[in-house]
Amino acid sequence: MININNKSWDNLSFEDIEQILSENNEENFFFEFKSDDESPAKLAKEISAFSNTYGGYILLGVNDDKTIGGCTIWNEQRIHTTIHDSITPTPNFDVKKLESDNKVILIIKIEEGTMPPYITNKGLIYERVSSGSFPIKDSSKLSQLYYKKEQQYIKLKNKIEIEDVNTDAVCPSNFCGYVDLGFSITCSEGTNLQKNFYDINFEPITEYLRTLNNPFGIMRLGHSYLITIGRFSASNSKGNEVMLNAGINNFIEIMHDGSVKYRVALCSIPNQSKVDICNILLINIAFSKIYSMIIGENFSDIFIYAHKYEKLTVLKQFIPFFDSKKFNNEGNNALYNYYNSHHEKYGNSIIICGNRIPENDYTLIDKRLFKTYDIEYNNENLISELFHTSYFDLGYVGIPK
Repeated sequence: MININNKSWDNLSFEDIEQILSENNEENFFFEFKSDDESPAKLAKEISAFSNTYGGYILLGVNDDKTIGGCTIWNEQRIHTTIHDSITPTPNFDVKKLESDNKVILIIKIEEGTMPPYITNKGLIYERVSSGSFPIKDSSKLSQLYYKKEQQYIKLKNKIEIEDVNTDAVCPSNFCGYVDLGFSITCSEGTNLQKNFYDINFEPITEYLRTLNNPFGIMRLGHSYLITIGRFSASNSKGNEVMLNAGINNFIEIMHDGSVKYRVALCSIPNQSKVDICNILLINIAFSKIYSMIIGENFSDIFIYAHKYEKLTVLKQFIPFFDSKKFNNEGNNALYNYYNSHHEKYGNSIIICGNRIPENDYTLIDKRLFKTYDIEYNNENLISELFHTSYFDLGYVGIPK
């Protein structure tokens, strides 16, 4: 997208806005002027149009005659609330406040959307035409937007989904399957990880991993960091250890932009068909803690939305159970008798096939989700939601009491 006055977004100043207004620049394909008394519905219309086309800027606090009236009614919080409440999916946008001589201008930068169409809460889809925004009524244009969305899903699949294990190669004899989780994030600016990718201090993470009493590894893999917990092995008929096929481990890949894909291996107790599913929770807790240590405390401030999926792959039938010792040692009795009581009521839980959540496309996570379920929106809860998986209580009905 074009820059205002050939300035980067971070370096944009009040004087730059004054300059483009004084040079007889009119509203056009990329610029829209809005006064402070603009309604939320009309603002949503313009943002929908820019998102569905090639992006653009809204100069809020600038009158139609290009005089600067400033903003007193609108502020950054109201803009964020309006966008999150009025447009689905949430567009990729940023807001900058510029001030001079007690006058405030709010610049809204809207990127060309990767997941169109962007629909207002009135059910309308807009596009940018010349210097105006108009509802899309041409079915061929709508088809183009949906095709663009389909292509983006293909890119997402390649980015955050992990290749299935090739079971024709060597696998541990007790390897029953795995749980995968991935999410791709969109933020209004670069994350702490992006800004400091080559300078991340891994000492605190290393110290934390040592407390887990499990082999671990931290390494850079291209433009990602790969962290493994635990080690799996297999032997041939002579009892010699052999190399395993790729993907058989507990690992997380944290990408340069903060997106994630991880896998938790499901292995049964030797010579039994039981799999301790406490490990799904424990490994997930470890991965989410590591992520929070890397991503930075301001993550929730710049987060816009994420697309997420979960997948359970079953290679061998198994019975999931909770290792009560792990929870008793930590003073948590919630799951102590759950296995036996569940068995008495519902019988054996035998996992015989896999599952994907959601079945098609991806789950959208944005601020609306927290508002819908009345959850406080902050860094801790955001990371918890991104890493939450419906397979924590794999195979069990109800919640243990």
